[in-house]
Amino acid sequence: MITDSPHLYRHQGRSERVADEVIDTALELAGQVEERGLLPVLTLKHLAHSTGASYDYLRSVVERRHDPYKDISLRRRNGHRMRSISTPDPTMMGVQKWILNGIVGRLPSHSNSFAYSRGRSVRACAQKHLGAQWLVKLDIRDFFETIDERQVYEVFVEAGYQPLVSLELARLCTRYAGHAMHIDSDKYRASGSYMIIERYTKQLLGFLPQGAPTSGALANQVARGIDKRLTLLAKKYGAVYTRYADDMTFSSASDFNRKTAVNIVRCATASIRKEGFIVHGQKTKIVPPGARKIVLGLLVDGDKLRLNKKMRARLTNHVWAVDRFGLTRHVQHANFSSIDGFVHHISGLLAFASDIDPDWSRQIAARWDDLLRRDKWKGSI
Repeated sequence: MITDSPHLYRHQGRSERVADEVIDTALELAGQVEERGLLPVLTLKHLAHSTGASYDYLRSVVERRHDPYKDISLRRRNGHRMRSISTPDPTMMGVQKWILNGIVGRLPSHSNSFAYSRGRSVRACAQKHLGAQWLVKLDIRDFFETIDERQVYEVFVEAGYQPLVSLELARLCTRYAGHAMHIDSDKYRASGSYMIIERYTKQLLGFLPQGAPTSGALANQVARGIDKRLTLLAKKYGAVYTRYADDMTFSSASDFNRKTAVNIVRCATASIRKEGFIVHGQKTKIVPPGARKIVLGLLVDGDKLRLNKKMRARLTNHVWAVDRFGLTRHVQHANFSSIDGFVHHISGLLAFASDIDPDWSRQIAARWDDLLRRDKWKGSI
């Protein structure tokens, strides 16, 4: 932080023949964000120095001349297409991790938001709904891509950064719609112009790319309005509300009925629309008493979290198939792109399962480790 020693900072500035007025302004601006525990960014060159990226590289991204993303289209095991992932190149990945760790990851998210927040997890989110008799579940359509660079810009301005720096940070955390093939660029038509730096004026806006390290934390900031509205709605009906990325859940263990559940769906849908998002209607569910209560893949209808049968069967079947056919043959049969990817996927699921139900997971996890040794897998978990 540059204000750790203002005297040394001032001495260095003067040695480089920087005017005292400029040094004073820099110290004041840095102090404003440092008081909030955030790292200062005074200019794009300052950011380049802090992150190790070249200024020319950052400028080319901010001016939308260079697209630092690669599109990856993931597919389900049944071959159906999933949403596209925009993966940043190594340089942009490093810059965004610096912005995440030094800025957006330090901004407080709403207490009922559980994804992309330190100290919160799937388990903590699902645990809020233990003992539920009714569930109401909603999902936001195109959650990340609905958020554009104007909203991201506002996040940085509200955090205390100057307008020009906020614009540059927003450009570095969003992808220009004109570069992406998987979206309808007409949805991102810019209105007005940016008059200070002509090269920053573009016909299209950027959107929040799924796959960038900063996207989750920034989405949480933009979605705070949703969380505030739906928390109040839950309180009105004596329910519990949580959001995990684009997955929203209401639950109740008290007096409730289908009419109340339908009212929550209607009011929540309207509130979400007022915040600029659209509910994925086909994924809206009302789960009454007697039906299985699953939140983020975990059963919540008892007094402790449990793995659902689908997840248990999924893990059991994969481990059984590797045992019978070998690691290489099963990875090919299951349509995974690589052995390492498959191993990390299953190991991650087993770690999650062990956290939820250690008694059930212990034996299958031990068998999985034995199989990896048997098939001489050389990676590390």
